[in-house]
Amino acid sequence: MTSANCHDLIDSLTKAKTVEDIHTVCSHFCDQYGFDRFLYGARLPTSFVKPYLISISGYPSEWRTHYTEEGYIAIDPTILHCATQLTPLTWDKIGIKEKENKLVHRFMNEARDFNLNSGVSFPVHSPQGESAMLSLSSSKSHLQARPRILEVMPHAHLFAAYLHENVRRIFEQQVLPLKRAQLTDRERECLLWAAEGKTAWETAKILGIAERTVIFHLQNAGNKLNVVNRQHAVARAVSLGLITPQPV
Repeated sequence: MTSANCHDLIDSLTKAKTVEDIHTVCSHFCDQYGFDRFLYGARLPTSFVKPYLISISGYPSEWRTHYTEEGYIAIDPTILHCATQLTPLTWDKIGIKEKENKLVHRFMNEARDFNLNSGVSFPVHSPQGESAMLSLSSSKSHLQARPRILEVMPHAHLFAAYLHENVRRIFEQQVLPLKRAQLTDRERECLLWAAEGKTAWETAKILGIAERTVIFHLQNAGNKLNVVNRQHAVARAVSLGLITPQPV
């Protein structure tokens, strides 16, 4: 197991053209690095209420069906961790939550029934506001798997970042209308001041342009973002990472 293996797998990711290609590369990663299963999941902010969810899974199909039927996405500690943290989660650390929460305890016990006994989950957060994760699992106990997990973590963390970038590339091209709206600098400025609660008149005074010009730019931005009003435009621009807090 060397960094050369990881770079070869990353190169395969960059050449992948389909979800099936991605699945194959992830399976090869598991084979080369001593894991039994993988799961990649992502939340793409096409909507605040109904984001687009992506799942590429090497987990047992019976477990995935049971997971969905039980609504475990709401309590899955790996998802909760990866949605809010930047550092990897080794599953032995979930033991504390198991003691505190009966639902988490049941969830982990049932996962172990499917030989998802130990593993590690890697969060990925993109500038576009996306949240993703890669989980690698083993049928071995935490004690048996921990040395390998710690050894693999630097390679797997890098692999997870490239995995997300290339999944996003494939879904942009084939499935989702995620081509980022090409806002002009002025449109972005007007949206930023709208996000601060400024009216078109106030924004015009700040930028030194006519009020009708501000309205024009906001309307153009709204058309590009396919929204129904100014508030919707601000929300979508934020969710897509098109406007962000400005550096001092």
